[in-house]
Amino acid sequence: MRRRSWIQMGALAVLLAGCGGSNGTGPDDPGVVTPDRSEFAVLNSISGTLQQFNRIDGRIVPFGRDIQLGAGFRGQTADFIQDLWVTAWDAPEGSKVLFGSFSTDEQTTAVFPNNAIVDPGKPTVIFDAGGTVGALIPARALDAVFVAFPGTPMAQIAVEGVGTFVERAIPAGQFVVSVDANLDDEEGGRAPLGPPRIALHEFISGSYFDELRLPEGTVGATEAIVLEDKMLLLAGGGVDPLTSAPLGDGNLVEIDMTARSVQDVNSLGGNGISMEAGRNGLVYVVRTKGVDATETDLLAFSFAIRAWINGPENPIQPSDRDGSNLSCRLAAAFLDGQILCATYVAAGQGRLVLLSAEGEFIDEAPIGAGTTDILLRPS
Repeated sequence: MRRRSWIQMGALAVLLAGCGGSNGTGPDDPGVVTPDRSEFAVLNSISGTLQQFNRIDGRIVPFGRDIQLGAGFRGQTADFIQDLWVTAWDAPEGSKVLFGSFSTDEQTTAVFPNNAIVDPGKPTVIFDAGGTVGALIPARALDAVFVAFPGTPMAQIAVEGVGTFVERAIPAGQFVVSVDANLDDEEGGRAPLGPPRIALHEFISGSYFDELRLPEGTVGATEAIVLEDKMLLLAGGGVDPLTSAPLGDGNLVEIDMTARSVQDVNSLGGNGISMEAGRNGLVYVVRTKGVDATETDLLAFSFAIRAWINGPENPIQPSDRDGSNLSCRLAAAFLDGQILCATYVAAGQGRLVLLSAEGEFIDEAPIGAGTTDILLRPS
């Protein structure tokens, strides 16, 4: 593999994108040009679709046809850059990486060596100075990280021995930063073996460079966001081994990547379900409302000032059309603070709900079953 300086792009670019929301046009406005591309999309893991939308005059408006991801699709996460998206999932015949286009029907698939079933984590789109686009794919079952490219039929191993349950692999210069949830998946379960850790390996050689173990009491690692030399890691918390009820011990961990040290551990007051970067510079965490709770609300954290805007003591409570509480599975925000909330329904249609910055209902649109990711596309 030739020497590359890898750069992370994709969904995290929304933190740096000074892009607006509605363009004030819509299908019912004669003589006004409608958007020529989607502003955001959702990944439906059970329906096997990517659905695209725009926000126009306070409405969620579908854009184009649903992107079909194929029979047997069960991917739960995706990443993107410009018109390209990527997702990965396990199939009986071997795990797959799927690249595609938001604007065309073009798709290309890669598999893993020996048709391995790798239990892929969240892909991360990368590119080098020469413009080559690819994706890093954590292989949780193999304790390794692979790299795949559109049009190349086989993923290549990039780094081995990265941890026991690697959820994310993020490039940083000549290094691959692996986020290891440190879970035991040998017997089909996911029991914590200890606190999560961050491991650094040299991309070219795959050699181990350094690692950072998170403090005792942090459990799991479900998502990580990097901005410049800072990382936010969502340690979602544990569940009761008998009832699977949330234990309410989730944390949002601030990490200085340059010093490779933990700056702070912020309790969620519940379990962390998901974390998404908003266009308004805030990071949104969906959390359960304490121990044994299944209902969720929303926290907002500022990278810039390293503080909660809406923390466990003053969370955002999303409201439904009738004023009742609405539980989101995913949430992210636009530049003006309006929030997208996606619900999760395993059998039947989910809902994509537009909320005010305070969580008040504005509009909604139906989405597919098993929605597990929101993609906010910078303009």
